[in-house]
Amino acid sequence: MRHKLLLLLIVSLATLFLAVPALAQTSCFTQEAREQAERTAKVFRQPDPGYNPVLGYNPAKGPRRGAPPVDANGLAKAINCVANKDPTPGAGTTPKFHCSVPGNVDDDGELIRYKVKPHFKGQSRDKRNGEIYGEFLSSRFSQALGFFADDEWVADVTCGDCEKSLTKGFQGAPWSPFQPAAGIELPLGKGIDVKCNNKDSGPIAGSLQKLLQNGAPRAQIDAFKLWLAFIDHGDTKTDNHKFACLKSRKNPDNTRTCEPGEAVFYVSDMGSTFGYSASSEKKATLAVWKGKDPIRVSGGQCTTTAKSVGDANISEQGRALLARELQRLLDAERSQQTITAVFRASRNAERDQSPGEWTAEFVRKAMTIINARCSN
Repeated sequence: MRHKLLLLLIVSLATLFLAVPALAQTSCFTQEAREQAERTAKVFRQPDPGYNPVLGYNPAKGPRRGAPPVDANGLAKAINCVANKDPTPGAGTTPKFHCSVPGNVDDDGELIRYKVKPHFKGQSRDKRNGEIYGEFLSSRFSQALGFFADDEWVADVTCGDCEKSLTKGFQGAPWSPFQPAAGIELPLGKGIDVKCNNKDSGPIAGSLQKLLQNGAPRAQIDAFKLWLAFIDHGDTKTDNHKFACLKSRKNPDNTRTCEPGEAVFYVSDMGSTFGYSASSEKKATLAVWKGKDPIRVSGGQCTTTAKSVGDANISEQGRALLARELQRLLDAERSQQTITAVFRASRNAERDQSPGEWTAEFVRKAMTIINARCSN
C-alpha cells in the first residue's frame, strides 16, 4: 500500500512539473493592452499594391507560413491532415473541425492548426454550406481593398480521424473523412483578450463609435461600414467581430504587448456574407445577394445599408475612399479579369451561378458607390 501511495505521489508531482512549463509558455495580453486596442485599433490600412486576391498573397513576398498551396489560378491543392483539436474553438453555431499537416509548423516549431468548415448538411448543390464561399470571397476582396480579414481557402480535405475534433455533429448527413470543397482558415493575428480569457470580441456599433471618439479617421470608419453593406454582412453578433494584434511580443513577466499601430478591429466571422440568409445552404447565393444596394442617397445625404453599425450616415470622404479602392479592382477586372478569377477560385460555381454572373453584380454594386456623391 505504501509503495502504491509513493508511486501515486511521484506521478502527481511529475504531472505538475510538466504542466508548469506549459503554463509558463502562455503569454497573455493585459487589461491595459485591451483598453489600448479599443481606443486605437485600425479598421483600414493602405492595401499592399502587390497583393493578388486570386492567390491570396503578394507573389513578390510569397504566401504566409503554413498556407495551403495554391495553383496559378488560385485553386487550393488537396490537403491531407490529422486531427488537432482546438481547446477553445469559439462560439460558432455550425460544425467545424481542426487539423494539422504533419511537419507544417510555425516560427516556434508548433504545428499550425487549420480550422476546417465542412458541408455538414451534405454534398449536393442544394445542401452545400454557403458560409465557406462567403468567407473566402469576403477575405480576398477585403484584403485587396485595405480591410482586415482572416486568411481563407477552399480545398478538398482528407482527415481520417477528424471526427473526434468536430465542434458539433453533422446535420442530416453522415461524417466522412473526405470533405471536398471545405473551407480552410488561419487567423490574421492574435486575439487581444485579457489574461488569455478568450474574450477578444467587441460589439460592432459600440466599438466603431469608441474608435471614432478616440481619433480614428471618420473616412476609414465610414468606408468600412459601406463595405459591410456591400458584402451583405448579416450575422452581426458581438462574437463575430474581433480585436486582434498583427505583431506582438512576449515580455519577461510573461505578458504580451501589441506593437504600436498593430491592433486591428475586423469581422472575424464572414460566413454570412455575399447573400445573407439564416440557412447555411442559401448563404453566398447570387439570388440572395443580387439587387441589394450598399448605399442610399437622398437629397445629397448618404447612408449605408449595413446592419447593426450604429450611425448609418456616410461622409463624402468615406465614400470616396472605398470608391477609389473599388475602382482599382474594376480596373484589374478590365485588364486581367481579377474579380472573375477570385469568384472562380472560390469554387462557388460548383453549387451556384457562374463567376461571370457574380462579377456583373459586383461591378454594379461598386458603381453605386463610385457614382454617388455625398454632402454629409
